[in-house]
Parts: sequence; C-alpha cells; structure tokens
Amino acid sequence: MKKYLLIILIILSNYSLLLPQASLDSLCEKWNALDKLILNQKIDKDAAIRMLERYENDIIKYFKKNNISGHKKADWVFPLSNYSSIVHREDGKDFRDYKYDYFQGSDASSHPAHDIFIADTNKDCLDDATGKPVDVVSMSGGVVAATDTTWEIGSYLRGGKYVKIFDVTNMKIFYYSHLNTVYAKPGDLVKPGDKIAEVGRTGRSAILKGGLTHLHIALLSYEDGYPKPEEIFGELKRVEKKN
Repeated sequence: MKKYLLIILIILSNYSLLLPQASLDSLCEKWNALDKLILNQKIDKDAAIRMLERYENDIIKYFKKNNISGHKKADWVFPLSNYSSIVHREDGKDFRDYKYDYFQGSDASSHPAHDIFIADTNKDCLDDATGKPVDVVSMSGGVVAATDTTWEIGSYLRGGKYVKIFDVTNMKIFYYSHLNTVYAKPGDLVKPGDKIAEVGRTGRSAILKGGLTHLHIALLSYEDGYPKPEEIFGELKRVEKKN
C-alpha cells in the first residue's frame, strides 16, 4: 500500500508540471496529501524531502506570478484572541528540539514548540470567564498548506487536529495543533490575525485526564530545504504586548 500511494502521488506531481498553471488549491492539496504520508510514516524520507521541496517551490512561483503580497515579521500577531487569561508552559522554557526530525512524523521526539494554556478548569474547551471558545489566529501571513479535521479519541497521533501555514515571505512553516475546531482548509490565503481554528485538547496526550486545554505552536525554518524547529518564544512575547 505504501508503495502504491507513493507512486500515485508522484504521478500526480509530474502531471501537474504539464498544466499551464496549477491552482493554489491543487498545489496545497498535494502538500496536504504528502503531509499525511509523512505523519503516518508511509513514505520514504528522501522521496518526502524531494516532494516537499517541489511543492514549496511551486507555491513560491505561484505567489510571484500572481503578485501575492506577503507580511513581514513586524506584522505578526499573537496566535490567540478572545481569551480572559493565558499561561505559558514553563514560562516559555518548554522548547526542546533535541533529536527532532520533521520526517519522523507523529513519532518525532522532544518538544520543539511552545504550549499556551487558556483558563479552562473544567476542560470543556471554553474560556472560564467568557464561556466561549478561544480563537486561534494566524500569527503570520501565508497559505494553509495542510490540516487535519478528522482526529478522534483513540488515535495515536500526538498533535490531534492541526493547521500548517506556509509563510512564503519568511520561508517558514507555522504549526498549530491540539485544536478543537478547524476552520482553515488547504489553499486558503491568510493574513496575520485571521481566525483558523479554536483551542482544544485533541491529541493522544492532551485528551487524557491530566491534559490541559492549550495551543501548541511551532515554527519551522528551512535549512537546505529541510524544516528545522526555531525558538519562537521571544516573538510570542513581542506580539503578545500588542494585545
């Protein structure tokens, strides 16, 4: 099955090169399909690297050809809105990228990200003070490259429901996970502050009795086409002050 899925994805990728101009939706649907193969470790690592690089380049070319403007770091915003209070896990010292490998999918170890907890003592995914969901908004501009809206209790996947946004201007990938409801879909263009989801407790650990309602946010930068985690706490504190 793994072999056939890879062959089909490669055929679709090569076929797209014959088209005059692939739509942004179709480009991101391919990235989304590849993302699922990586997440479930159903694709050879070298093949995944080559295909990810191709999709990134195709999207960059699309942005340039269609004169789609980007957003600089100065435009970034805090990734949560409509909350009464938040707590940063370990005061922001929770970033650990030791032995992390993007292409290990859901089995990737360590914690190359930051967790932001909301006030939700009864764990109903609603803010204790407002009684409403807390919105997850895009910190940057870019395009939604991959999502998951299908996670269910019992799944072994660590991140639960998630959204990945490719920030073309800064050549970075933002990863938002443990989401409750996802509103974004692959191919959506977003700007800083656009709502993409609501905070939740999805994921194999977050859903457990001890799990807390929070946003898990990671930033990946490219090194020779390879996504590597980047410490983002300084940026989170900078944009938090804007709220």
